[in-house]
Amino acid sequence: MNKDELRTEIERLGPWHHKLHITDDIYTTTGAESDHMGQKVSLVDPMMNMKQLMTDALPNGMEGRSFLDCACNAGGYSFAAKDWGASKTMGFDVRQHWIDQAEFVRTHRDAPSDNMTFKQADLLDLSFLEPRYDVTWFSGIFYHLPDPVTVLKNVADRTEELMLLNTAVTPCAPDVEEVPTLNLKLEGTEQLMSGIYRLAWAPSGPKVLQQILAWAGFPETRLMFWYKTVERPGVNSNGRLTLLAA
Repeated sequence: MNKDELRTEIERLGPWHHKLHITDDIYTTTGAESDHMGQKVSLVDPMMNMKQLMTDALPNGMEGRSFLDCACNAGGYSFAAKDWGASKTMGFDVRQHWIDQAEFVRTHRDAPSDNMTFKQADLLDLSFLEPRYDVTWFSGIFYHLPDPVTVLKNVADRTEELMLLNTAVTPCAPDVEEVPTLNLKLEGTEQLMSGIYRLAWAPSGPKVLQQILAWAGFPETRLMFWYKTVERPGVNSNGRLTLLAA
């Protein structure tokens, strides 16, 4: 495709959640992003996020490691892992919308995309995965699942070395001590940035997740950040945290 054709296809495939470089000055952004339900779709930079969160644990990058990207969206963290030295990547998401985006980027970006695979698949059935991956990215999905503990255990069983867990958490005041719980949340199923099950569970904070990870075989954790609330104009949002686990 020439540049005009690339821009047209990026527009057609929108909205985008991942800002990804295609070629020259062309990125996967189309301005104001909202889905067909009118829900705002935020834009994130996967490579910047990965380096900020993983450099201390992997100071030399991926160094040929295999990488599993659960609920991969447009594949941004798979591309970041590949550019950071991963030998192969596997990304999957339940929504075909995001997989179409990932395949477009894989086909047209000005960077190597060999040994990269994307698939539409459901976290509740992981039978298609290989037995082991070195590094797993489990971001933005825990709080969309009807049975997140079982899913996380199944993913942990396939992870050899390191896992990143990023999730929304139940909001609380800065001086409130966490009481480890999973809190029921019911969500819409049609928005692109929601889950598909309606029933879901929001963790209270790092304590409950550390216990689940330890039970799943990952007793060592490092809390990278925990925002007890994430404030947006006119909205009192959930909190957010990221844990590295080994």
